[in-house]
Amino acid sequence: MTAMTADLHSEVIKAFHRKEFTTPVVGITGGKGGVGKTTVAVNIACALADRGVRTALVDADVDGPNGAILLSVELANPVAVDITVPQIDEQRCNSCGDCVRACRLNALFMPRGKQPQLIGECNGCEACILVCEPGAISRGRKPVGMTYLSRIDGLSLYTGALIPGFEESSVVVQAVRERAFGDAAQFDLILIDTSPGAHCNVINALRGADTVLAVTEPTPFGIHDLELILKLLDLLDLGGSVVLNRADLPGDSRKVKTIAGQHGRGLIWEIGMDDLLARSYAAGVPVVREYPRAPSSKVFLQIAENIAAAYGI
Repeated sequence: MTAMTADLHSEVIKAFHRKEFTTPVVGITGGKGGVGKTTVAVNIACALADRGVRTALVDADVDGPNGAILLSVELANPVAVDITVPQIDEQRCNSCGDCVRACRLNALFMPRGKQPQLIGECNGCEACILVCEPGAISRGRKPVGMTYLSRIDGLSLYTGALIPGFEESSVVVQAVRERAFGDAAQFDLILIDTSPGAHCNVINALRGADTVLAVTEPTPFGIHDLELILKLLDLLDLGGSVVLNRADLPGDSRKVKTIAGQHGRGLIWEIGMDDLLARSYAAGVPVVREYPRAPSSKVFLQIAENIAAAYGI
């Protein structure tokens, strides 16, 4: 890495970690889907709230948000998430074609002898507006999703939901994150539950996080994707620990611990197969509230205690 590249990376990391408030932010993520990431997030959030910690849980898995389902709470206080779509003034347009050439998604098309028309899926980048010298393109709006704020038993749940069929999930992730961060002064702690994977939506959701819990399982797929997400967290200079869910599944728990250690994640929280956890999951009730003495509840309570102690809350 050259000195110039190193300086650029340093500035990018500083910008990634920058936030306008002091409330701690803990990310909960995992490369593989279906490892129980949201179950972990919901139960830790409830355990913290039950300790009297003013807790916000942000469900940033906008393509399939289910935090509200696991809490059996209705989505409330909706706010629409819109993007810009071009509206062309036929009187001012000179059919130069600059907007068509600027559109990287090829969403604009100009028939021979006519003016540009929007025929594709616009992502709201506004490049067409920037290059239009006659000023013939104005900003129309198109809804692509919603954010919600629901409250239950001392916990505030912020949910982002993409409208099915649209592709602008990153816009909704940003919107739900900004809505929660705008209320940061009301909370002692913010938890962010990301989507699975190691893509841009996960990165966007984790901006401003102070630490991250990476959730996995001991299966070959879980191990493979754990290494991917830990590489991403290393790149983003995000520390934290690993939660090994369903730790007694057939697989290789030792390899999970080895990989975690290689990435400086020395603390491993293990949650075994727990019938009471499965029963509470099916009922839509957090296990820490339904069965506080269950083996899984004890782990969630320990994680919550560890987080509270780390931030003096």
